Amino acid sequence: MKIVVDSALLSEALADADKAVSAKPVMEILSGILIQTTDDGINVTGASERAMIQSYIPDEHVQVIRSGGVVLPKIALELISKLTGEIEIDVGKDCEITILNKNEEIEISGFDPEEFPKPPDVSWGETTTMLGKDLKEFIKKSVFSVATETKMPEITGVNITLSENQIKFLATDRNRVASVRRKMEVNDFGDAIVEARGLSELEKILYDKDEIQFGFSKLQSGEVFVIFIKTDRFNFYSRVLEGQFPDIERLLSKVETVSSIEVNKREFSKSLDLIYTLAKEEKKNQVRLIVSKSELTIRGNGKGMGKAKRDLQLLSLKGEPFTVSLNAKYIFDLLKAIDSDVVTIEYSGKMTSVTFRGEESEGSKYIIQPYRTEI
Repeated sequence: MKIVVDSALLSEALADADKAVSAKPVMEILSGILIQTTDDGINVTGASERAMIQSYIPDEHVQVIRSGGVVLPKIALELISKLTGEIEIDVGKDCEITILNKNEEIEISGFDPEEFPKPPDVSWGETTTMLGKDLKEFIKKSVFSVATETKMPEITGVNITLSENQIKFLATDRNRVASVRRKMEVNDFGDAIVEARGLSELEKILYDKDEIQFGFSKLQSGEVFVIFIKTDRFNFYSRVLEGQFPDIERLLSKVETVSSIEVNKREFSKSLDLIYTLAKEEKKNQVRLIVSKSELTIRGNGKGMGKAKRDLQLLSLKGEPFTVSLNAKYIFDLLKAIDSDVVTIEYSGKMTSVTFRGEESEGSKYIIQPYRTEI
């Protein structure tokens, strides 16, 4: 392979593809990035055991002198990012790579492209169209609630459902739930559990204006095995996680609100931040919310270091005052996902879950299980 391409364009494509690469790849070749010529330009692909991102540079921005491919080692990404202007990449025998740029000449060893994983075979004709802005919002509002350390791999991902003209993202770590749904014209694909890490990396490279083709690829049995996303800059593939996702819908349907309050999000975050400074010294990040007729008091202790409290005015109260102990970090996480200025907190009774939500138009709600011990 021999190509001439702008270093900035290639560096951007490499950085996007590298988002799929695991910090601890199971094979050495998966630490690198595949560059391969096509009839339309070049593909730049990064992969892990479960996810793949394939960026592309169209032929009007690259000169293909000799077709072929090579897997660039990780160090090549850093080297190319330090170059400017057009560069020539020439791959010789045994995947020896020469990179030429003005007065620079770099020689490095690559990997055989034939050993790199191939993209899964999917049907691009059966997709749902949406904007990058919408998909980024779904990911942002759900992915933080997945489990990170568990013997249940199915809850380390987000359960995505496309059916009945609705898109739904559900995530849980058994102590909290994020539910995001929106009415949208979609194909009836069913549901699949998608690895959270891959979704987080996907969010980083999506543009708001991206027009996305989003679909599920199924086995003959009807079981989803890959989700795929196509934009005019890259393709994203992720193999789904196996296992049965918890029946969160049943949990959500059982939640009956006894009391609810509305608070200013900015003031609530500011108050919580003060108390959390002490509470985070405790392993459980525990804070206590005490609701009176007109105020919300937040209290926290700091592992023998002291205690603090702060009051803020309620915007409204429906029902009776209540008291509940929750994980402050969980509250912070969901507040970052809520866009509206007003947050509604719904209390369902002693030792039952507490629900947080923004404006109804956001289509999202967050549930936290309370602590049984008081502070």
